[in-house]
Amino acid sequence: MNEPTPPTASPLREIIQPFIDLAHAPRALWAVNLNYLLEGFVYFGMVIYLAMYFNEYVGLGDIQAGWMVGLLTSGITISMLFFGGVADKWGIRTTFLVSLGLMLIGRVVMAGAPGLGLASGGLWTPLNAVAASGILLIVLGYGMYQPVAYAAVRKITTPATAGMAYAMLYAVMNLGGWLPTFMSPIREGFGIKGAFWFYTLVTLVGIGVLAVMLSKRTLTKAIADVKAAAGEATEEEAKAAEEARLQRELEDAARPVPMHLWICLGLLAVCPLFLPGLKPKLVLFGLEAALVAVLYSLPAARRQFVTAWLANHPLSDLKFFAFIFLLVPVQTLFAYNWLVLPQYVNRAFAGSWVGARFETATNLNSLLIFILCPLVAAATARAKVYNMMIYGTTVMGASAFLLAFGPTIWGLFSFVVVMSVGEAMWQPRFLQYAAEIAPEGRTGAYMGVAQFPWFLTKMLVPFYSGASLAKWCPMPGQGELHTGMMWLVFGLIAISSPVSLLVVKGWLGKDFKTAV
Repeated sequence: MNEPTPPTASPLREIIQPFIDLAHAPRALWAVNLNYLLEGFVYFGMVIYLAMYFNEYVGLGDIQAGWMVGLLTSGITISMLFFGGVADKWGIRTTFLVSLGLMLIGRVVMAGAPGLGLASGGLWTPLNAVAASGILLIVLGYGMYQPVAYAAVRKITTPATAGMAYAMLYAVMNLGGWLPTFMSPIREGFGIKGAFWFYTLVTLVGIGVLAVMLSKRTLTKAIADVKAAAGEATEEEAKAAEEARLQRELEDAARPVPMHLWICLGLLAVCPLFLPGLKPKLVLFGLEAALVAVLYSLPAARRQFVTAWLANHPLSDLKFFAFIFLLVPVQTLFAYNWLVLPQYVNRAFAGSWVGARFETATNLNSLLIFILCPLVAAATARAKVYNMMIYGTTVMGASAFLLAFGPTIWGLFSFVVVMSVGEAMWQPRFLQYAAEIAPEGRTGAYMGVAQFPWFLTKMLVPFYSGASLAKWCPMPGQGELHTGMMWLVFGLIAISSPVSLLVVKGWLGKDFKTAV
């Protein structure tokens, strides 16, 4: 934790100092940031085109294309739950390279699938099956990638650089997300599959850059320097810490699974009921039945291990559980950026420069986040996390109402700017909070868990985003535009997050523990 600032400290100095501290950060941190920049470029660039990819090459309608985008986005988040802790076991460098390798193969499959001459025209066609296999590989890789990036930042930063480092990591990802603004010529010249091949090449370049810059020697030195700066623990302190750890393990083994976790698991189990069609329901229920059968076939000691894992899961803390789930409604605005906004801009502004170059409007948020995140992080370094959640989600949620007046240029760009300001106020601080409350050696696992609401968001939004487009913002020739009503509904959903946070502040905000 940063030392208290003397009363005579200059406010300007407080804002500038974090940037000065970050400038002296180790080479390993800059390696992580550079790769995160390239991966942000690739990930967001492909997601922007993903629904259109399934429209054009696989022959899916808006609703089914939305499901396939949801398969990628929600799959990544659920993958983090299972593979977020891999970095704690494999090490930072190995996990980075394995995750990027899986994503590279998946992107090769996605880019090459349309050229295989396979039958298309529906969800259960060979072409869609191949594209889905590519998505699966990307999902597996990304499930390790983001948690290991935040685990790396925690290990190679000091208290003086941590806050700004987390903000910069989030910012450079968004700078990468802005770079697809310049992809219009490639898309127009070579099609979406050509753009996907370009992004695949960038992934390969990113792997090479990371392998060279984040060498074992560089990483080991960065971690050693941080430990030296923190000061080595005395023998008595180390002994006391080990005794405390053993005591925690005994307490953890006897802890029961809290009721709210059982309820959450039950709700997840019935989710297939809301899927359209019998076949998807049967597949998911079959997988659930197989999982239950495997668990009950385990020896009693193994089942007890599973129960203990649930009881000591980060979500077993009811306040942490409530805190991250109350943020789900406002996070739907993130999902609209790739599930709704590209099609909305392309259709509602058809015939204009904005409609033709929809990448510009779609990616402006990412550029603004790159600029705003470090500035907001420095200016609000001493603000309480809970208060920043309320202020930031209020601003972000309110942005959707600017589009409720209909498709206008001023409304579109005002929406993007206001949403970006709100996002910069709360999102990086939340990620830092999740990373820094994690016990030593469990940062990756906690980062994966903190993303769990994203799983619900990405799973739920695709089920109504495509239908919303079809109803209020259909393809040309398939109906009239009523986009104002669509964004009014989206705004009401998003604004429920700050309202909920404010209502429960007396319980959730009281004694709110945070390391920032």
